[in-house]
Amino acid sequence: MWFSKVLASFRYALEGLKVTLVTQRNMRIHFLAALGVLLLSLYLPLSKLEVLLLFVCILLVLVAELFNTAVEAVIDMITDEFHPLAKVAKDVAAGAVMLSAGMAVVVGVSIFYPYLDILSLQVFEQAPHPPNVGLAALIAFHFFLTLSLKGLVNRLGRPDWEPSMTTSLASLIAASLLIMTANLLIAILVLLLTGLLVGTRLRIKTRKRPVILGTILGIVVAVAGFWFI
Repeated sequence: MWFSKVLASFRYALEGLKVTLVTQRNMRIHFLAALGVLLLSLYLPLSKLEVLLLFVCILLVLVAELFNTAVEAVIDMITDEFHPLAKVAKDVAAGAVMLSAGMAVVVGVSIFYPYLDILSLQVFEQAPHPPNVGLAALIAFHFFLTLSLKGLVNRLGRPDWEPSMTTSLASLIAASLLIMTANLLIAILVLLLTGLLVGTRLRIKTRKRPVILGTILGIVVAVAGFWFI
């Protein structure tokens, strides 16, 4: 009897994984990314510790997505109307997935970077600040800084001074590329893409100040970050 119960529990768990994979687009993206990372880890001479770290990060992302799906299913079962607390629960669960995925990206870049030989690219050969793992740390620092500022200005009752996370990160990455690259053509393309993004955000947003503040914040953090790196 107990053996059949154990088998049933495994079957239910696999059913949960299957349902999440079939119904959730983000889970499919996570699975494809995990497969790509695992295939790359088979090709590269990674150490046992590096492979274990990759496995842990992959499992954390998948588990976070499973909990996110469970939270959404329970809320949708309870009510199909908008409720502020339901929104908070869904947003918090999605935030857990985003944090775990961000950590996985940082760990993956740190592990794969020495094997990809990025410094051999001619674009960065003459750059005063060639790319390194510090860039990932700078992006992570900037994400938490922007998130902290968004929370602070909301607590102060000034949501119009809340910097846009999208334009802030885009400006940080664009400014970092401009600092790292010694290629004029790439610099021009980066400026054009950033200008298009900021211009589009200004057109579709009713509040312009968050977009402008996010752009300024990203540039300032990038310049300050490379000054200290």
